Amino acid sequence: MLTILNYIVIAAGILLACWGLFHQLIVGGAVAMLGNPDDKEARIVIMAWVAQGAFMTFAGIIPLIFYIFYGFESPAYLTATLLAGLAMAILAVHVLVVGFATLVRPVQIGAVLEAIFGFLVVIKSLLVTFLA
Repeated sequence: MLTILNYIVIAAGILLACWGLFHQLIVGGAVAMLGNPDDKEARIVIMAWVAQGAFMTFAGIIPLIFYIFYGFESPAYLTATLLAGLAMAILAVHVLVVGFATLVRPVQIGAVLEAIFGFLVVIKSLLVTFLA
């Protein structure tokens, strides 16, 4: 069961990483949604948009990278995966607090993916801790 859950976490991480890449690619559309921003506003939106996408990509790919190098049973894999999941859960909570309903659809989808990934990782970590 834990092996299947680990593969689900890796698959969810890859999906999150792909969404993070997509998030970075549509930065022009994000700036265009502001209407006619001045240069400073546009730069801030671009910086925040790309940074969030890069962070989602990085945190999503961590479980796969650590699995390839260390395997499922390694403390390094367990620790890195748990930290990536917690980071995504915190980012999802932040998006919810900021105002989920008022945000654009790509940010809402990203927040849902972040929350799912974070929830899966935390559940997997608790199962590994208490069942192993």
